Amino acid sequence: MTRAADISCVFRIHLARVRREAGPFLLAALVFPSAMYLFAVAVGGAEVAHDESRLRLLAGSVVFSLSLTSISWLGYLLLENRFTGRLKLFATLPLAPSSYVFGVLVFALAQAALGTTTLLLVGRALGVPLRPNVALLVLVVVLTILCLCGLGVIIASRARSFSEGSLLTDTLGAGLVLLAPVYYAPEMMPRALRVFAQLLPTTYAARAVQTTLAGGHDIGGELLALGLMAVATLALGFRLMKWRED
Repeated sequence: MTRAADISCVFRIHLARVRREAGPFLLAALVFPSAMYLFAVAVGGAEVAHDESRLRLLAGSVVFSLSLTSISWLGYLLLENRFTGRLKLFATLPLAPSSYVFGVLVFALAQAALGTTTLLLVGRALGVPLRPNVALLVLVVVLTILCLCGLGVIIASRARSFSEGSLLTDTLGAGLVLLAPVYYAPEMMPRALRVFAQLLPTTYAARAVQTTLAGGHDIGGELLALGLMAVATLALGFRLMKWRED
């Protein structure tokens, strides 16, 4: 019971930041991804007029939202915890590191639920045909969040300064989507870059989200890849995290 209360406390502390600073969160979770969807539709013209292409672009915007909130926004909060001394304050409390970890992850999942749900409502309002396989979509979102959160934690743990870490999280949060064949076909990329891009977690996530939004279920390979990446990045990230920094 105490562990659950500790996790809830960490979650509510980070949630309070979103309430006070809702602007950056809304930009990352909703405004930028929605704008990218509208931009891609406008640039694609007749080539993206059919339902499958619009569904692919919406899936890309969902993944864009997950990436920005998990790496850029959450990474910013973790960097602030570290460089303002808040993490030291957590460490002086009778609070296990695992409670801090799970509290952060619960916060990240809550952000993802809010952002993804809102984007799907926006997509439906814009006429995107949605027949979501809800159970599999939730699983894809959870694995994607865990994987991307791990990357954010790695940066927040290893950055030498707050400004360096902020730049890295912003760059990675957007770059993982812009370098992945999410808003365009893989064939449009140089061959060498295409091989690299196909291995990005956002590539697997976008394919899985698109399949589940169309009501499909053939995403075993994507789930396996995201699961392995989530275990690897989270294990490394929280191993590197300096709970009691000098």
